Amino acid sequence: MIDETGLAQMLVGKRWFARRERTIEHVHVVDHAVVEDGPPALVAVLAEVAFGDGSSALYHLPLLIGGDGQARDAIDEPDRLRLLGDLMAHGTSLKGDRGTFHYGGPGLDPLSPPGAHSIRIIAAEQSNTSLVLDDDIIVKLFRRIEPGPNPDLEINRMLTTEGFPHVPAQVGEISYEGETFDETLDLGIAQRFVHDAEEGWTHMLGHVRALYDEVHEQDAAEDLEALTTERAGRSLQLIEELGNMTASMHVALAREETEPDFAPEPISGTDVTEWTNRLSSALREGVRAADYGVGRFEDGIVDRLNGLHNLIPDLLGSKIRIHGDYHLGQVLRAPREWLVIDFEGEPLRPLVERRKKESPLRDVAGMLRSLSYVATSVLFERAQPEDPEWSRLSPWADQWETLARDSFLHAYLATSHEGRFLPGDRDVLASLVDLFEIDKALYELRYERAHRPEWIRIPRRGIEKVLERGGAR
Repeated sequence: MIDETGLAQMLVGKRWFARRERTIEHVHVVDHAVVEDGPPALVAVLAEVAFGDGSSALYHLPLLIGGDGQARDAIDEPDRLRLLGDLMAHGTSLKGDRGTFHYGGPGLDPLSPPGAHSIRIIAAEQSNTSLVLDDDIIVKLFRRIEPGPNPDLEINRMLTTEGFPHVPAQVGEISYEGETFDETLDLGIAQRFVHDAEEGWTHMLGHVRALYDEVHEQDAAEDLEALTTERAGRSLQLIEELGNMTASMHVALAREETEPDFAPEPISGTDVTEWTNRLSSALREGVRAADYGVGRFEDGIVDRLNGLHNLIPDLLGSKIRIHGDYHLGQVLRAPREWLVIDFEGEPLRPLVERRKKESPLRDVAGMLRSLSYVATSVLFERAQPEDPEWSRLSPWADQWETLARDSFLHAYLATSHEGRFLPGDRDVLASLVDLFEIDKALYELRYERAHRPEWIRIPRRGIEKVLERGGAR
């Protein structure tokens, strides 16, 4: 038997446990299957966590269980998890008390399963747990689980099947079927591990740092655009490639011959209402919080919302499956290409919301906001807003962001027409990007207020720039 009281105590200290601020009422083991005898035994566990406020959450827990029933996270002894590669490669199914844990590996060789030589844990993981087998396969174990397809597995499987080259190929998966749930539970995904790849955020920070290093006192203000283009040319080329790849991803996700869960649908009046209600709610919260400093933007944002209501839904393009949490931290720069990772969406949102079809311009807006963050975060590395160094470098930050936006959007629009999912009218398209950027920036305000109050100026300035651009059109 598994000690459920001890299991509750173990969960509280884990970084992937999403409700650490709430009191755990109790933990109930829904089902389990012994993966490998011990001691301690390696056990796959599904556990329901009930909280004091009446809510609950389901977790996937690979555990090491001692003879006394005490549980430890199997990540504490990663070598015990090497056999996951063998289980997937051989298509193993393990019976629990109420269902079956399935390990599948359509892209793995059962004669040479991964994990025989090495395993390492990806330490930076936040909401899941990832491990690399033999420096060849990366296995992501989903921690918080909901019935139904996990979009990270669902979308990667589809793109791999379609031959889309800009995702690490999906080669395996872990799932659960049982009498307690009407739908299959996705528990994990295996993909090819990409060597010599760097997170897009880190890669682009390096380029912007190099640009700021080249700023000289003798640089003339009237030459700012030309000098930025010359000195940051490689980063702008990479961003152009990123825009092209992003559009190609959306085109692949919008192919009409795909299954209903992926087929494009027209944007409806209901969608517009949901967008405006969501943004209006975020705006009200922002205006109430005096330290956000967005009250002066309220009228301009409301005008944009009113303008959206006046648009005919038929002119707004189509909604498709999108990434849903798209920014530079969700792409990798390999030696010759960009790759997209982590299609799970915003992990705290319910699964049904993360699987909804949306305007692809929401992904576009997310990446544009990420480019803005790159430009300003390097400023924060070097100075505070009241310092002369900040004043010296901030025009270069603004200029780089402008050029980066233009590079991304130009490339995206040049390729995305193949999918026929965008508004045909460029003013309508620009208005939607503006609204999605404002929506994202209001979300960023809430995050920065809680974690980095001094960075509130980044999303606040982002909103200001959107309104300035709109006023100039």
